[in-house]
Amino acid sequence: MKKILSVLIALLMVFSLFACGNDSENATSPEESSTPPSTVPESNPPEESQSPESNAPADPSENADEIGFFYALDPASRDTYNIVFAYPRPMTLMQNVTNVLEELAPKLNYNISTTTGDNDIDVYIQNLEVLATQGTDGFINVIDPTASDRIVEVLDEIGLPYIAFLNTVKDEDGHAIVPCVALDGYASGQMEIQWLYDNYKTYWGDIDTSKIGLIDITWSANTEFEDRYNGALNKFKELFPDNDKIFTADGITGGMDADTGFNITSPIFTANADVKYWFVASCLEMYAQGTARAAESIGIEDSVLVTDVGSDVLSAEWDNGYDGCWVSCVAISDYQYTVPTICGLISLIDGQSTPESLWAGKRADGDKYTIYNVAAEVVTKDTYQEYFDKIAAAIEAD
Repeated sequence: MKKILSVLIALLMVFSLFACGNDSENATSPEESSTPPSTVPESNPPEESQSPESNAPADPSENADEIGFFYALDPASRDTYNIVFAYPRPMTLMQNVTNVLEELAPKLNYNISTTTGDNDIDVYIQNLEVLATQGTDGFINVIDPTASDRIVEVLDEIGLPYIAFLNTVKDEDGHAIVPCVALDGYASGQMEIQWLYDNYKTYWGDIDTSKIGLIDITWSANTEFEDRYNGALNKFKELFPDNDKIFTADGITGGMDADTGFNITSPIFTANADVKYWFVASCLEMYAQGTARAAESIGIEDSVLVTDVGSDVLSAEWDNGYDGCWVSCVAISDYQYTVPTICGLISLIDGQSTPESLWAGKRADGDKYTIYNVAAEVVTKDTYQEYFDKIAAAIEAD
């Protein structure tokens, strides 16, 4: 009898423990439980009974800091990823971004390699297809706007995670169809002119503004550059509504280099001697560099103020003591470009984000995917170093 009673008591204890175990599992959030979720439909629990985790963001990118840094998974908990940075043509910016990608690689546990088409889109695409078969886990792509549809088609066929960089890709209605880290071109163009307007007296004194002319530089095949051009143009018209001394210089006639900047602006300077002062707003650093040389060669540098979007080339000039008519730029730290790009791509490779969920809180109406617009600031020779140091300190970089 005692033996039977002992067995019954033991069975009751087992059943009690089993019931407690089920209660414990029901109180645990899905992230904490290793038990597969039930396939039986259940009604939603009352809102007041939901766990705190229910308010957590749906995507880890929503936890990004002001520079764009976030972790999806602990980098040390997974294998090392092989990532390719692909761009159609070499530029100073591409090398600087590569340097930052190499700097961040140990921290985020990836290997980085680069490929360029050297201005040949066919070579660029062929390189993507070859590298995709050689252990690549994901791509960072500067997608040339002259062949964006073709490049996106190839990337989608490859099937590896990718993020666009610098150049957005949009449908015919102007909506983003690829996740991208870029700069708000229109806003940056407006920043160029606003800065010139706010600071011209520092260089020229209280002059007759009706004698100011504008050279607005674009590269019309690239919508990002056209946005910068239009932002500058419209801001100039807003600030000087009665001034029609507006000239367009389009780099599409040459390359993306200082020689082209010289060639497209020098004739405008020489053909308009009645313009006493010049504002020059450039969509691209190299064109600004060539414009400054043109002004100097003509001998009008004291009457010209050049600014541009982009800071790598001018920062290097300032580092070497330059103090000419190229006086400012819309600066974007290479960390600001690179950090959100690499974190976003790693999250896609991890499977913690999807192209649709990545940075969803920053998405513009109508876009299927998000354009992550990086912050920018106009800097001069006196302020550029402080600006870059501030960004580097924010992510504890050198």
